Amino acid sequence: MKKLLLGLLLASPTVLWAQGSQVNTQGQKAVGMAGAGSALFVDETSIFYSPGALSKMDHNAVSIGASAVMYRSAFREFNSNDVHHTKFKISPPFSVFATFGPKNSWWKAGLGVYTPFGGSVDWGDQWPGRYELNHLQMRAIYIQPTLSFKLTENFGIGGGFVYNVGLVDLSRSIPTASADGAPGRAELSGMGTGMGFNVGVHYHLEDEFAISLSYRSKVTTKLKDGDAEFTVPPALATSFPNTTFDAELPLPSSFNIGLTFPASERLDIAADATIIGYSVYKELVFDYKDNTPVLEDTKQEKKYENALSAKVGINYEVCDRFDLRAGGGYVYSPVRGPYVSPETPDNNRIMGSIGFTYDLNDRWDLTGAYVFQRILERTVTSANTGLSGTYKTNIHAPGISLTYKW
Repeated sequence: MKKLLLGLLLASPTVLWAQGSQVNTQGQKAVGMAGAGSALFVDETSIFYSPGALSKMDHNAVSIGASAVMYRSAFREFNSNDVHHTKFKISPPFSVFATFGPKNSWWKAGLGVYTPFGGSVDWGDQWPGRYELNHLQMRAIYIQPTLSFKLTENFGIGGGFVYNVGLVDLSRSIPTASADGAPGRAELSGMGTGMGFNVGVHYHLEDEFAISLSYRSKVTTKLKDGDAEFTVPPALATSFPNTTFDAELPLPSSFNIGLTFPASERLDIAADATIIGYSVYKELVFDYKDNTPVLEDTKQEKKYENALSAKVGINYEVCDRFDLRAGGGYVYSPVRGPYVSPETPDNNRIMGSIGFTYDLNDRWDLTGAYVFQRILERTVTSANTGLSGTYKTNIHAPGISLTYKW
């Protein structure tokens, strides 16, 4: 039993990274269209969405943005009427994009710092799944220098190197108690790094049609010397020593295609489809520095599948200084039922969004967006712990960004 609990404990960081932890709030204009717009918006956020479009910018810019992701989940155990809710948490994914280069040139350079994966969830220590999870916080910060080249007036190509810094902090209960009744607890934290790349092309016809293709590679984040700390009765201290561990946390690749076309003089329609390479999660291996008969290195099968998302949105130019947006989308989950876990109890999800951009003057503009995601209700039985019940989750994410242009 103890070996099983420790194996599950160390699997938790990767489970979160693999499921609903993908954050699509890098550009608030795209957020206002539910994630569509990679072919429509030619600006500093193209560093992330479409590096090939970056060279078509006729100016330079710096943009700073953030979202307040509010994740609320509920769980009802099988054959029970009690419903357990996560505590209110706000996870603030952020982005900073900057472009450099001669005005109206055939090339453009840029730098992006953004958080494509992350999350925060806190179930507490009084719910039925406390031996799977109490709380978890994680964040993957990507740093991406980028170069883009305009091969013709209509065709651009670009790419960037990605360096990732990943942070994770989690805890869960252990089925032990001290003499005063205090429950056992395990806490894991660590930082890892990884490398990858982002490439893309962008082609447009004058004021009629544009297409964007982009590929973001898998980034294998190697976590070295993470801290594992255990609060257990003194008699079990030698079986649960405070130690360190190593692990590899693969963040999936993705291939995106975006299309846009004008429906009228002021209205543009955009659509994006993305294939996400979650099948890299075949198994997870964790290596402890100090092993005991209880605390052994762990290996678990995950059997995740590739996933698909589809988004569509509209951008309406109300006047020269003010745009309104709306969008919707559907995301297929990569997680099979037996592998759903409380870190992010994933399932297929629907989303809807609204947004705006207001040009304060010729140099500054303000963009805001709000997206709502409903993860469809799912009844599952965990293949790892046998926990059986129904999860229901909603996500609210308002965001804002400010851009300076020159």
